[in-house]
Amino acid sequence: MLKAQFVGIQLTVLAVVVCSSGAQQLQVKQLHTLHKWSDLSLGSDQPGTKNNLFLPVDIDIEYGDEGRHRTFLTIPRLSAGTPFTLATVASSDNRVVENPRLEAYPSLEWHLPSSNCSGITSAIRTYIDDCWRLWVVDSGQVNSVQLCAPHVLIFDLVRDELVQRSAIPSHMYTPSVSIFTAMVVDLSESEAPAKCLGGKAYIADAWGYGLIVFDALTGRSWRIEHESMQPSLGMRRFGSAYAGIFTVSLSPSSESGRFLYFHTLNSFYEMAIPLDLVNNASIWQNANADTVGKHFRIVGTRGIQCESEVMDNGGNLYCSLISLGALVSWHEHTNYTANDIRAVAYNPQQLKFVTGLKINQNSKRENELWALSSDPKLFVGGSLKDDEVKFQIIGCRTADLLANTPCTVGAMDATPAVK
Repeated sequence: MLKAQFVGIQLTVLAVVVCSSGAQQLQVKQLHTLHKWSDLSLGSDQPGTKNNLFLPVDIDIEYGDEGRHRTFLTIPRLSAGTPFTLATVASSDNRVVENPRLEAYPSLEWHLPSSNCSGITSAIRTYIDDCWRLWVVDSGQVNSVQLCAPHVLIFDLVRDELVQRSAIPSHMYTPSVSIFTAMVVDLSESEAPAKCLGGKAYIADAWGYGLIVFDALTGRSWRIEHESMQPSLGMRRFGSAYAGIFTVSLSPSSESGRFLYFHTLNSFYEMAIPLDLVNNASIWQNANADTVGKHFRIVGTRGIQCESEVMDNGGNLYCSLISLGALVSWHEHTNYTANDIRAVAYNPQQLKFVTGLKINQNSKRENELWALSSDPKLFVGGSLKDDEVKFQIIGCRTADLLANTPCTVGAMDATPAVK
C-alpha cells in the first residue's frame, strides 16, 4: 500500500512538472540509440562469465574530426572473471547498434591480472576534458573487496597513453565501502600553458558520504563531508537506504560565481555550495562544522527522486527521474520549483536506470547529452531473457531537448548506422 501511494505521488509530481513546462500531454520522445546490448560478452569464453556479471555503469563519447567518435564504458569488476573493466566499442563496430563488440582500453595488458595494482583494477567513472584527456577513477575493488588503493588515472586520447596516475590517500576513503558514483573535472583555474597539465576532479563517494577533490597539478587531495551528503532519513523506507551523495555537477566556467551541485540518491533536495569554497583545501583540512555548514544551501526540492545529473555549458541541469522514464532540466538562474523544472524527455523504454549521464561536445562544439540506461533488475540480482535489451546508450543534442525537437547527434551525421 505504501509503495502504491509513493508511486502515485511520483506520477503527480511528474504531471505538475510537465504541465508547468507548457506541454499539453505527456508524449514519448525518441532519443537516438547509439548502441544497445542483449549480450555483453566482452569477447570472453571463460566459464562463469555470464551477462549478469558485467554491469557497465558509466560512458563517455569522444568526438574527433568529421564527426568520427569513440565510445568509452566502465565495467566495474564484480568478479575476477571480468577480462577488462575499461572498454571502447570496437572501431569496426562503431556504426553497429545491436551488440557491438567491446575492446579493452588502452590495451588488454592493462587489465590482467585483476589484482595488478599498477594496471586498472576496476574502472568505475570517466570524464573527457577539453584537452583530449580521459580521466578515470579506478576503485581498486573486485566484488567489494579492496585489493588496491583507488586511483585517478589520466590518459592522453591522442596517443592513448597514460600521462598521470595518482593514488587516493588512505584517509580519503573507506576500504571496501566507498563507491564512487560520479566525477566531474574542471580546468578553469589552470592558466595556459598549465591548463592541460592540471585540472581538478570532484568525486562523489556515495557510501562513504563525502566528496573527494583531486588537484592534478599539485597531486593533492582533500575530502569534504556534510550532513547533506548523508542518506535522507525520511526516505529510507523507499529503498537505497545507505546511498549518500550520488551526483556532482558544476556551474559553467563562464559564470563569475560558480557552484557545485549535488544530491543524495534517496533525497528530494538539490544542494549547492560555492565552488571557490570547495577549492580551498585549507578550509577543509581544519573544517569547523558551524563555520562551513552555513555555505551548504538547499536549492529546492523536486518532490521526487533523481538518479544521475549533469549540467551543460548553458547552465541547464539535467536529471533522470527514478522509475519514471523521464529526464528533467532546470536552469541555475531560476527558482527550483515545479514551475521552473521542465520535463524534456519521456521514454520508459529508453530511460530506465541511468547510471551514467554526460554532456559531451561533438565535432561542431555543440553540447550533446548521453545516457547509459540499464534494466534495473540487473542491479538487484534479477535476470532477463537472452534477447531482451539489458543496456543501451542513448543521446540527444541539448538544443533538441530544450526546444522539444526530434533528437539528433553528431554521431549520426556521417553515415546510417548498421544493425
